Amino acid sequence: MIRDRKDELRRLHAKYSREDAPRTNAHQPPPLVSRSDDEIVEKARSEKNGKFDRLWRGDLSDYDHDHSAADDGFVHKLWSYTQDEEQIRRIHATSGLHRLNKSGCRQDYLQRSIERARQNVSWFYEWPDSAALSTNGHHKPSSHRPVPIGVRTMGRKPEVLRLASVKPPGPRSYVVDGLLPAAYSTVFHGDGGVAKSMLALALGVDVAGDRGSWLGRRIEGGPVLYLDFELTVEEQARRVWQLCRGAGLAAPPDSLLYVSAVGYGSREAFDAARQACEEHNVRLLIWDSLGPTLQGDAEAARDVIGFFHTTVEPLREMGVANLIVDRQSKLQAGQSYQQKSAFGSVYKTNLARSVIQAEAAERDEGTLTIRLRQKKHNFGPLAKPFGVKVSFSEEAVGFQAVELGAAELAQEATLTATERVKLALANGPAYPWEVADMIEVPLKTVKNALTGLRKQGVVEATGEKDGRADQVRLIVPTSQPYIDTGRRDDSNPPTSGSHGGAS
Repeated sequence: MIRDRKDELRRLHAKYSREDAPRTNAHQPPPLVSRSDDEIVEKARSEKNGKFDRLWRGDLSDYDHDHSAADDGFVHKLWSYTQDEEQIRRIHATSGLHRLNKSGCRQDYLQRSIERARQNVSWFYEWPDSAALSTNGHHKPSSHRPVPIGVRTMGRKPEVLRLASVKPPGPRSYVVDGLLPAAYSTVFHGDGGVAKSMLALALGVDVAGDRGSWLGRRIEGGPVLYLDFELTVEEQARRVWQLCRGAGLAAPPDSLLYVSAVGYGSREAFDAARQACEEHNVRLLIWDSLGPTLQGDAEAARDVIGFFHTTVEPLREMGVANLIVDRQSKLQAGQSYQQKSAFGSVYKTNLARSVIQAEAAERDEGTLTIRLRQKKHNFGPLAKPFGVKVSFSEEAVGFQAVELGAAELAQEATLTATERVKLALANGPAYPWEVADMIEVPLKTVKNALTGLRKQGVVEATGEKDGRADQVRLIVPTSQPYIDTGRRDDSNPPTSGSHGGAS
């Protein structure tokens, strides 16, 4: 028979929730001085006995491995540092004690502990009010050392769940439909001189301005932070005003934020970015660029994995989408541009959920035509390659979506061989070897694709022969040119224009 230990647990709780508290302070809470979650956690974890730190990490050993008693002790210890009930719930949700089937789904789960803490706690930490407040009552900037960027996952224990108990999620969210998944990382790479940074900044303008679309693709607006490791604020301000004039905007959007990391250490820049993302509910963080951001060996898997784990992942947990601008290695003999990936370790692209490559297609005076191709997409089919025409002047920079013809799309290795064969035949009848030369695909692969297309009734022989080879032609026209509208409907392309599609 199991002995009733409720009274013993109450005594243990009373002992451990108050035994170390200094007795010199007043028994009433001091006037409320708002502090960030990180400040409170940092101060509470600095207790010499380490009990709060163990609770923060999900260690139940001080409470006889009773999770509910540990939750109660956690609230009591926090009450000495903050009496904000919602803040206590937030901090608990980021600790190792958090349980989806308890505090994760019951708003009232901690309420009894909060009420007991209100009655029981007699010691309160006196925050340095006079130093923190100016004469008009507003907070001065805190001089404390920021909590490391990985603090939200530090000590968190993985939780075993029954997937059957998890409610079916809604549709996947994207910052740019089909290209930039929300709350995940996208790597955007290409050679120097292909306007990667300008394109990323233009996207930031449209997302921050909630303009509805970017180059014909639907976007979900929200605050954007541009974290710049290469240029000064003056240069980026010049660029953003050029982009806004090109897009017909009177001024940059208020929700477009900027941090120049030039001259600062990477940790300082990361902490500033994290705090800005929290304070402004940032939806999209643009890293420009990964080379100086990484501050390690780009070819070393350990450095790249460490960067994503300690810096990018905590931001992703906050719901921030990361667009990481990166360069690619130089073209070697025998390689095609499309074969190139971001420079360095393969983990750069392995750890990203979407990868986009930019390639200069045509240069002219005052214009640059770029081809964008999605080379990886973990959550759906690859988007069709598309073109962008950039127009430069001293006053304005404009973007215009351009149509890719069948011959151009046939060169795109991100499309299937069957799609490329159909696109090649859109220009007229051809022999298999002519198609193979046109799309740079092995002849055997082309023949296999043609066999399948014949069975589907998509192609037929013209009756012309060259030896034993049949000349073939399309029966069903291919869908081209293609511009992705987010509706996945090739037959109804959007109007092309600057940034979001209007010139």
